[in-house]
Amino acid sequence: MPRDELALSVIFAATGVGMALPGAVLPALMHEWALRDGGAGLLFFLAWLGSSTGALAAGRWRRSVVAGGCAAVAAALAAIALGIAELRFVEMFVYGLGLGAAMTAISMIQAERHARESAREMNRLNMIWALGAVACPLLAEHSLRVASAGAIAGALATVFALLTAWALRGALNEARGGAQNEARRQTVWPPSAKLPRWTALWPVPLMLLAFLPTGIESTMGGWVTEYARREHQSIRTAVLAASLFWGGLLVSRGLGATRFLAWRTEPRLLAQSAWTILVGVLMLVLLPDRAGILCGNALVGLGLGPVYPLALALALRRREHPGIFWIAGLGSALLPWMTGVASLAGNSLRVGMAVPMAAAAVLVACSLAVGRGVGFSTELGTE
Repeated sequence: MPRDELALSVIFAATGVGMALPGAVLPALMHEWALRDGGAGLLFFLAWLGSSTGALAAGRWRRSVVAGGCAAVAAALAAIALGIAELRFVEMFVYGLGLGAAMTAISMIQAERHARESAREMNRLNMIWALGAVACPLLAEHSLRVASAGAIAGALATVFALLTAWALRGALNEARGGAQNEARRQTVWPPSAKLPRWTALWPVPLMLLAFLPTGIESTMGGWVTEYARREHQSIRTAVLAASLFWGGLLVSRGLGATRFLAWRTEPRLLAQSAWTILVGVLMLVLLPDRAGILCGNALVGLGLGPVYPLALALALRRREHPGIFWIAGLGSALLPWMTGVASLAGNSLRVGMAVPMAAAAVLVACSLAVGRGVGFSTELGTE
C-alpha cells in the first residue's frame, strides 16, 4: 500500500473511533455534564450538523482539508478535556466539523483514485472506518474504569494532533502539484453541461439512501449503549450491544469490499439490507430482553453495512460533488436529535427508538422504489 494511502486509511480509522466515541461514553457524559435526554440529543445534533457542514469543505485542496479536519478534532477534544463547560455545545459542533471534513475529503480522494471500482472502494474504506468504530466501545469501557470522559478526550486529542502532523505532509505535496492534480481530476471526472442543478443532481431515492442509513447509524451508535444500560442496568450488556452493532457493520462492509457479494444485484442488495435493518430495530423495540437487544443490534449493523457505501458509489458515479456527503451528514444530525426529543417527550428511550424504526421503514420503501427503477433509468445509477 502506498505511503499516502496508508496515512489516509489510518486517519479514516481514527475518524471511526471519533464518530463512535460520543455514544460509547454517553452514560459518563450525561452524569458528568448533568444532561437529560434532550440535552444529549442536542449534543449529537450539533456534532453531526458540524459533520454535515464539514463535508462541504472538501473542494480542490482535499489533503489540506484532511489536515485541517484532524486539527479541528484535536482542538475540540482538548477543550473538552480541559472541562470548559460553557463551550461544550460549540466544542461538539467543531468536533463534528473536523470529522466530517476529514472523512469526506478522504472518501473523495479514494473515489477519484479508484474510479473504476468505486463501490468496492467505498466498502473497503468504510470497513476501515468500522474497524475504528468497533474498537471504541471496548476501549471506552476499560478507560472509564480508571479515568473520566474528559481524560479520554485528552488522550484522543493527542492522537489527532499527531495525525494532523502526518496529514500535513500530504497537504504540502498537494500544494506543490496543485495544477497537475486539478488536470488529473478533470480527466477522471469530466464535467458535463447536461447535469441539472442542485435539486436534481441525484434522484430522490438515492438522496434518501444517503440520508437514512447514516441517520440510523448515528442514532444506533449514539443511543444504543444508554438504551441497553437502562433496560438491563448492566454496563457489560451495554458495551456488548454497541460492539455487536459496530461488529455487524464491520463484517458486512468487509464482505462488500470483496467479490463475495458480487453475485447480488444492487437493487436486491439494497432491499435485503433495508429489510434486515427494519427487523433488527423491531427486535430492539418489541423484544427488549438481553437476547433481543443483542441480536437486534447485530442485525441492524449487518444490514446497514452495504447501503451507505453503495449510495456514495452511485452518487459519485453520476457526479463528483460533496453535496451527497452533506445530505448524509444531515441525516446523522437530525435522527439522533429527534430520538432524544421523542425520548424526553415520551419519558422513555424506547419511545425514542421509534425514530430509527420509522426511518428503517422508509428505507425499505425507498429500496423497493429503486428496485422498480423510480428515479433511475434501466441501469441503476445512471441517467
